[in-house]
Amino acid sequence: MPLLADPVLCWCLFAIQLVGLVSMVLGRMPETSSLHAFCRLCFLGCLVIVGLATIGTAIDCHTSCWAWCATIFSVMAVGATADLGPARAEGF
Repeated sequence: MPLLADPVLCWCLFAIQLVGLVSMVLGRMPETSSLHAFCRLCFLGCLVIVGLATIGTAIDCHTSCWAWCATIFSVMAVGATADLGPARAEGF
């Protein structure tokens, strides 16, 4: 039985992706605090979980539905490394 044929697994996969995106946004908070460190740790955990879900979905699904997980994984990776702050030229 394909993974996405089961509605419970499909909703769990959707929840994993949603939590991953929320953790990416929270991990990008500008201030440094213990909450920020916790959010970054949660993001790294979610990144691993979304990566494993992408692999599991790609192996189990024989269609292109695994591409959604791969897209979320890519967005999380780029979103975590993107510099969203203002450009600073303190040396000049």
